[in-house]
Amino acid sequence: MNGHDDETLRFDRRRALRILGAGLGAASGVLALTGSEARAQTTLNCNKKVPMDPAAVQMRRNLQYAEKSNTPGKKCSNCAQYEAGKYKECGGCKLFAGAVNPEGNCLSWAAKLAPKPA
Repeated sequence: MNGHDDETLRFDRRRALRILGAGLGAASGVLALTGSEARAQTTLNCNKKVPMDPAAVQMRRNLQYAEKSNTPGKKCSNCAQYEAGKYKECGGCKLFAGAVNPEGNCLSWAAKLAPKPA
């Protein structure tokens, strides 16, 4: 091999590595977007799970019920008012009618009491 062939080979190797790197980067981006879309599609929405009368809708507003808790450690699933499984994957609440997201929260959150020892 002469010097010219070495330069061509080095150039081809560089180009191949750039193309490979760009391809891997693009593939990673596509996979990341696809994964976040799948997570978004599986997010539980309990607001429209069952019909609610206007009084129940107003009570939910007054208590500032939210489908997703913004307060760490305070979510419907660990609240004393929560009724697990009342509407399949969505629960219910003792304070207002309608389906409740286990990851939700409202102003009336109260910690569940520990079960009494037997």
